[in-house]
Amino acid sequence: MKRIALSMIAVLVLFSTVNCKDGAKGTKSENAVNVANVANTTAEQVQDSMVLGKLYYVNLKEGEQPVMTGLSLFGNRCGSEDFNHKPCAAEGIRSVFELNEWVEFLPETSAKTGIKVMVFKHNADQGVYQKNALNSETTGFVQECELKKDPEAEENDQWGSFYLHPDEVEPGFYDFVFLYNNKVFATMLTKFYKPNELIEKPDSELEKLMKE
Repeated sequence: MKRIALSMIAVLVLFSTVNCKDGAKGTKSENAVNVANVANTTAEQVQDSMVLGKLYYVNLKEGEQPVMTGLSLFGNRCGSEDFNHKPCAAEGIRSVFELNEWVEFLPETSAKTGIKVMVFKHNADQGVYQKNALNSETTGFVQECELKKDPEAEENDQWGSFYLHPDEVEPGFYDFVFLYNNKVFATMLTKFYKPNELIEKPDSELEKLMKE
């Protein structure tokens, strides 16, 4: 009887061990799926986490100052003088405009030439701007503008300007991609509205749109 009992215990232990291993395999498999889901979600969150009016610096080495430490953008259709002539900053930059509105640039930089901005339809994968040589044939390209200080201009005069024509592009999100000597060093998310959609809005509403 003792032998039979011991044999039964051994069998039970064996089944128990097999079940535990199978359970562990199942848990590992489920964890792998969960980790994959988390990774995908995280990637999407990173791609979609850009906020309007913030400079996102790239290719910046540790301890290195960016070519452009701040930026002020102003337009000719919407907002008050104060809204349009904020001090240069790396975030909170004016980022909502109407199509057909002139966008004027005043960078905070020690460089006098060599900076330009290229405009693309917003791409969730900002890495494309670093991986590829950018030109007018690049997918999503809309416009470009050289930013150059006029030696005869006053201190706070714009360095360059452009507008997006409503017959050529649609309202929506656009990336401003900044380059120095043809190398990308920063990107910024903006949003363009239909002509006359913002013109009557007070500064408080424009500021609110920049935080949405």
